[in-house]
Amino acid sequence: MFYEVKTRNGTITVDKTVLGNIIRREAGAFRGKVMLSNAKGKPVGDDVGFFDCIWSDGGAFELRVFVILQFGSSISAVTGDLINGLRSRIEALTGIRAERICIAVKGMLSKNISRRDLEISG
Repeated sequence: MFYEVKTRNGTITVDKTVLGNIIRREAGAFRGKVMLSNAKGKPVGDDVGFFDCIWSDGGAFELRVFVILQFGSSISAVTGDLINGLRSRIEALTGIRAERICIAVKGMLSKNISRRDLEISG
């Protein structure tokens, strides 16, 4: 799936897998503290169903990423660092402004996944 974004400098085409790879790389930097999931809280493999994008007319977008966090991790610290990392990486690699990034924590992982439904925005 491709997104076409009109900016004042022209039109940018972004493949959904490009955004997915950026998100995977940023989540991987947390060394197991962040696991990508779908909207129902199920861990995902190679699928790109772990995020949603909403594009605005001005070329900016909202990104919503679904995650499961390792039990004992600071939710605010991990999600804050993830939001900042995603924002800077997306803007640097695509040139598109991330207007809002929302991390939807769908669960906490210890031996099993405990359901949560938290959203942290930045």
